[in-house]
Amino acid sequence: MKNRSAGNDNPKNRLGVLFATIFSIIAAGSYTTLAGLIATQFNTEGWSAATISIGVGVNMAMYGITAPFAIYAMQNFGIRRIAVFALGLLIVGSFIAVLPNLFVFNLSWGLLIGIGTGTLTMAYGALIARTWFPEKLGVIAGILTASAVFGQFALLPVWSEVALVYGWRAPLIGSAGIAAIAMIVNLIWMQNQPLSEERNTLNLGDKARLFLNVFPIFISAMKTAPFWVLVFIFAICGATTNGLLWSHFTPAINDAGIAVTVASNILFLIGVFNIVGTVCSGWLADRISPRLILSLVFLARAGTLFWLPLIIANGYDPKLVWFGIMFGVLDVATVPPIILLCNRVFGDNGPAIFGWINAFHQIGAGAMALAGGAIQIEYNSYDVMWVLAGTISIMASIAVFFNRYQQRPDVVLVS
Repeated sequence: MKNRSAGNDNPKNRLGVLFATIFSIIAAGSYTTLAGLIATQFNTEGWSAATISIGVGVNMAMYGITAPFAIYAMQNFGIRRIAVFALGLLIVGSFIAVLPNLFVFNLSWGLLIGIGTGTLTMAYGALIARTWFPEKLGVIAGILTASAVFGQFALLPVWSEVALVYGWRAPLIGSAGIAAIAMIVNLIWMQNQPLSEERNTLNLGDKARLFLNVFPIFISAMKTAPFWVLVFIFAICGATTNGLLWSHFTPAINDAGIAVTVASNILFLIGVFNIVGTVCSGWLADRISPRLILSLVFLARAGTLFWLPLIIANGYDPKLVWFGIMFGVLDVATVPPIILLCNRVFGDNGPAIFGWINAFHQIGAGAMALAGGAIQIEYNSYDVMWVLAGTISIMASIAVFFNRYQQRPDVVLVS
């Protein structure tokens, strides 16, 4: 691993960086589940959830594709600059999205907000964890991953009530306000230097050319078996979490005759209990086999997904609360073990390659978002979607053991 600057070893600096990172990830996460909520209010515009499917799909794709390039931008231009830029995109995108034009909404939600959230995603957390906290990589990765999902779900009950009173634009403006506060936090506490101090001597053109490193590293990783096993696993992870919860959970609950506010409260439970599951997963990943953790998490997730359509078959059932708790514990418990496996196999390139793997996570999410919509149209029900998601979760539980994830020094190093 490359040498960190002396300033990074200052405990106060490290705590400040951690605080700014958590705030940024929560701010970005607050956008990622809004589509399903605000879509229930689109009748005032004459729109429907289907009319924003393109914007949602592009958003999910950009959320993943942006990450590897964002990592290199942070390495070459400074983490604080890129984080502040991403938060600015979220604010601008929010104010454009509230304009009463469907095309403008899809464009803004898909590109501006997709790039903004994609810059501050799990790969960003992996970069921070490896750079400032290598001795506690699993735990810190768990905390930062939990922050992402907490941001996605913790504010939903509030936004749900706000949307009922003030309309769908109000939650967007609220998230923009959180992003503005996060910008201030970053300007105060985030460290701006790139990972490699020697890059400070490069001019702007030389730094820009370093973006070309994204591609040889990606191509080298593609030649290894561990990369494709992790891609397969994480694509299924995205399909069975983001692809379901971000776009279809609230409409599915609403179709079952359950109030939207109840769905938001269940998502809030998922956001809260993901903290327990993800931090525990990170702690365990530092101590026992990450493969075993991943396999058990996917197997348990399959059980909850098979159970959900039975719970909501006759309207609201108190068991739905238990679903929220259990799914919350499992929701992103896969991330710390996968980050550790990436670092084990690819070393210093682990965060960048995790960014690419995370892109496939979002491709899986986008595919499930589109498939869920098609299933609902075809069967007038989401039940088939839940069964499909449970089945592929079992496939992921088995696929975890397709590789031993040994170090690959042949993958090109960051120059």
